Amino acid sequence: MKKILITILLILGVLIVPNSVLALTFDLIAPSGELVRGQEVKFTINVDTEGKSLSSTSIGMTHKDQYLEFVSVLPGNTFTTVSADVQGSGKLIISGSSTTPYSGSGTYAYVTYKLIASGPGSTQLCALFNPSSPTPILTSPPIPTSLPESGETKSVSQGIILATFFLITAAGGFFVLKKT
Repeated sequence: MKKILITILLILGVLIVPNSVLALTFDLIAPSGELVRGQEVKFTINVDTEGKSLSSTSIGMTHKDQYLEFVSVLPGNTFTTVSADVQGSGKLIISGSSTTPYSGSGTYAYVTYKLIASGPGSTQLCALFNPSSPTPILTSPPIPTSLPESGETKSVSQGIILATFFLITAAGGFFVLKKT
C-alpha cells in the first residue's frame, strides 16, 4: 500500500508540473534630459524573446498627439526590417521581421517623434500596448520614466494553483502513510 501511494504521488507530481509558457517582453526607454519644442526625440524599444526564436513580431505604441508628431521608425539590432503602421489617434503598430529567426534580447526599434508641445510640463508621452488588445498596457496614471512590459501571467497563476494542489495531495499522502 505504501509503495502504491508513493508511486501515485510521484506520478501526480510529474503530471502537475506546470508547462512553461514563454513570454515576449518589450521595454520602452524614453529620452533623457530636457526636451525642447521642435526637437526630434528618439524613444528606444527593447525586446526580450525569453528564449523563443521569432521571425516576426509586433508591438503597439501610443503617443499624445498634442505633444508629439510621429517622424520615423528604424530597426535596432534584433530584426532586420521594422515598419510602423500609423493607426491614427496617436497609435502605431510597429512590426519587425527578419529572414533569420531572432532569439535573445536587444534593441527592437528606434521611434523618432517631433516635440510639438506648446508649453513646459511633465507627462507620460508614450506607452506600449499589445496590438491584439486595444488597451494600452499602462492603465494607471504612470510615471513618465516607467518601462511598460507585455507578457503573460497565466502560467504563473497556473503554477501556483498546481503547486498548492500538489502540496495538499502530498500532505494527505503523508498523513495516510503515517497512520499505517
